[in-house]
Amino acid sequence: MLALEAHAAIVSKRVEPMPFTRSCLALCAAMLALQGHAHEPPKSTRSAAAHKSPLPARKSGLWEVMVRSDTPGPRQGQTVLQCTSTEAERVMLMAVVPGQENCREIKVARRAKGAGYDIHTVCYVHDNRVEARMELTGDLQSAYAGRFSVKYSQAPVRDPGPMAFEGRWLGACRPGQRLGDMVLPNGVTVNVVDDKRRAEAAHVHEGRAH
Repeated sequence: MLALEAHAAIVSKRVEPMPFTRSCLALCAAMLALQGHAHEPPKSTRSAAAHKSPLPARKSGLWEVMVRSDTPGPRQGQTVLQCTSTEAERVMLMAVVPGQENCREIKVARRAKGAGYDIHTVCYVHDNRVEARMELTGDLQSAYAGRFSVKYSQAPVRDPGPMAFEGRWLGACRPGQRLGDMVLPNGVTVNVVDDKRRAEAAHVHEGRAH
């Protein structure tokens, strides 16, 4: 599938500036190379985000999340497994959405009708502004669904458009799994918490170098 091919290409060419952490690359066709340099978010923003997140949290344990295109045509999706906790959810919940690092704005609102949330984030990957909107409905203790869309200041060559997702709780994390582990469709396990921490630390370092 295209997304997996993009993931393999990016892992093999780590020297090129890429817009997303490898944990997201296997899920969306939009995860392609973009040019630019890192922007360091304001210290006050980084400090606040590190201590508290407004994002809702799913039940701790192992979640199966399927992501697919929400546009007309074939709807074959890709499935990942996520081992999460209340603390890891600051990263895990949005791990299927591209570009969720160096976020300067995170807004969460309860949906007017029915259980669920409207989530809006503005993040920066190199000099590319990534604005994401997510609609999430259902029960974060057992099963949920929704869709998301992403807009870029520098549009990728191939944009998959809006994406839909479904998640269901499977139980406790598997023996040997770490909190933050995500098993990609090709069976490779990445830790999205570690990946985001490394990516944002690298961006801060690059920002200071300029």
